Amino acid sequence: MKMVAEQLINYMVPPLKKEDDITRAKQWMDEFRVKQLPVVDDQKLLGFISEDLIYDSGIMYAGVGEYPLIGENCFVVLSNHYYDILKVQSNHNTDMVAVLDFDENFKGVVLISDVVMEFTNTAIVNAEGAIITLKSSLNDYSLSEISRIVEMNESIILGVNINPDKDNPSLIEIVLRINHQSVNQIAAGLSKSGYSVTSSFNIEDNSFDERDRYGLLMKYLNP
Repeated sequence: MKMVAEQLINYMVPPLKKEDDITRAKQWMDEFRVKQLPVVDDQKLLGFISEDLIYDSGIMYAGVGEYPLIGENCFVVLSNHYYDILKVQSNHNTDMVAVLDFDENFKGVVLISDVVMEFTNTAIVNAEGAIITLKSSLNDYSLSEISRIVEMNESIILGVNINPDKDNPSLIEIVLRINHQSVNQIAAGLSKSGYSVTSSFNIEDNSFDERDRYGLLMKYLNP
C-alpha cells in the first residue's frame, strides 16, 4: 500500500505557471476532471486556482497568478503520511494537496480520490465492524489495557487514532476501529476501566461508494 506523499503523487495533473491564462486553466480542469489546479512560480507553490474563483471573480486577469489564489499552505512534504494529507485537505476543503520537497520546491499533487482508493483495500475502511470514540487523560491512556478489554470480548482492534480533545487540552480523544459491530460489552468494559465512551458508529457492510469511504475516513481521523 502507498503510505507516504511521495508515493501518492499524481503526475497526470500538471501545475499552472503564474503567467498561464484562464483559458489554459479551464482546458486543463476539463481535461483532467479536477476543480482546482496548483499554480507555481520557479518551483514554488503560490496556491491553487479553482473553478469557483474563475467564475465568481467577475474579472478576467491576464495570468492565473493575478487571481486571489487559495490554499497557499495546503501542502505536505514528501515523507508525510496519508493521515497528514487528509488532515491538511480537511483544513483547506480542497480536492488535492500539494507535495513539496525539503527545500520547499513543488513536486506535484496528491488527489484525495487517490488516497481514498488506496484505503479501499485496508481493513480500516473495508471490513465490517464499528468505530468507538473514547476520552481519557494522556496519563491514564494504555493501549495494552484497551486491547485486553477488546480481546476479552472476542474482538480485535484494526486501527487506533489519537487526537487532542477540542474542548479540554488535558484530555485526548481515542478512536478505535473494531472488527465487530456489537460493541456494547466492549464499551461497558472500557467505561469500567475509567474511559469515557463518547460515541460508536457501526459499519454494516463494505458496499460503500467513494463518498461513503471518504466520510468514514474523516470520521476515523476527525471524530
